[in-house]
Amino acid sequence: MAASFLLLLTSVGLFLSAQAQDCSKPVGGDNMDLKGDDILLQTFPDGIKVTFACNVGYQSVGGSASITCTAAAWSPLRMTCERKSCGAIGDVPNGQVDYSEGIQFGDKLTVTCDPGYDLVGNSIIQCGHEGWMGRLPVCEVKHCDPPVDPTIGSFYPVKETYEYREVIQFSCPEPFTLNGSKSLSCSETGVFQPAAPKCVQVECKEPVVKFGHWDSGSRGPYTYKTTVMFKCNEGYRMTNSATIICGINSQWEPELPKCEPVECEEPVVKFGHWDSGSQGPYTYKTTVTFKCNEGYKMTNSATIICGSNSQWGPELPKCEAVPAVQTTTTKSPESTTGRGHFNICLVRGIKDYSGMFDLFTVQSLDWSLNELLTLIFC
Repeated sequence: MAASFLLLLTSVGLFLSAQAQDCSKPVGGDNMDLKGDDILLQTFPDGIKVTFACNVGYQSVGGSASITCTAAAWSPLRMTCERKSCGAIGDVPNGQVDYSEGIQFGDKLTVTCDPGYDLVGNSIIQCGHEGWMGRLPVCEVKHCDPPVDPTIGSFYPVKETYEYREVIQFSCPEPFTLNGSKSLSCSETGVFQPAAPKCVQVECKEPVVKFGHWDSGSRGPYTYKTTVMFKCNEGYRMTNSATIICGINSQWEPELPKCEPVECEEPVVKFGHWDSGSQGPYTYKTTVTFKCNEGYKMTNSATIICGSNSQWGPELPKCEAVPAVQTTTTKSPESTTGRGHFNICLVRGIKDYSGMFDLFTVQSLDWSLNELLTLIFC
């Protein structure tokens, strides 16, 4: 009986000893720590309850933040922490906000101004524990100083300062011409663009074209944008623009017209050769006469002339082959006129016969006048 009672006391002692064991320091989830002074302890007695808190810049998104030590083991921690969001900071008039890094704790935004505006304030703002750590900057419009007063001419409106994109207009009195842009704009760099114009007096000299003459247009004086058209003399051709304009720098634009002598190409006649006339260069009204090679005959004009359009006129000579020749030789009978015996040759396909012949002979050979083209004594 005593032994049984002793065993029971021992078992209860061991149970109570197991139930009363301390816990080691608990480990929390990401981005959290023990709350208060508990963070300084390394062991925790059985039955103690501790609480976790999210780190700076993080916030709880649900779940219990407390755990309890029971028999040397901590109950499960349910809380999770995530980075705080600062949200959008707002709009910047005449500027842009870049959130490329993000809008959560630790991220940075960058503010830039549109062209023609200057940033006043900090361009970079960081997302902190309590929100964005700084005020938005502002974008102020750029200003331009007025241009230098022109020696000749004027501009308007006249002001002490001009804002970005504000425009001024220049003008010149007679007889001057504005050399440059009439309108200038206050640019994004704070300077008027383009450069200020000048008032100049434009007059071009009398244009002289060698081998050419005035055709139409102004007769002078030749002021700005005056136009003149030229024409080349006979036997010459224009190699560039026939129209010129008096430019702002008192020079003709483009360059003065040029008249060069008309030239025809080397004439080539197939089955023919040069006979007389020019042998080059072949300028206006140059003439050349050709002759056909042996066995060929000319079918058009043998003489050509170089025209004002650099073409030969009329068309180049043409040499065509002479048709095949058939020759018949026969002994004629004794002439009834007492002229004796003689031989005649008939050559067909060359030309019409135009000489004298013995009619009896022709009749004896039974040749018609159409067939008899050439009668030759052999």
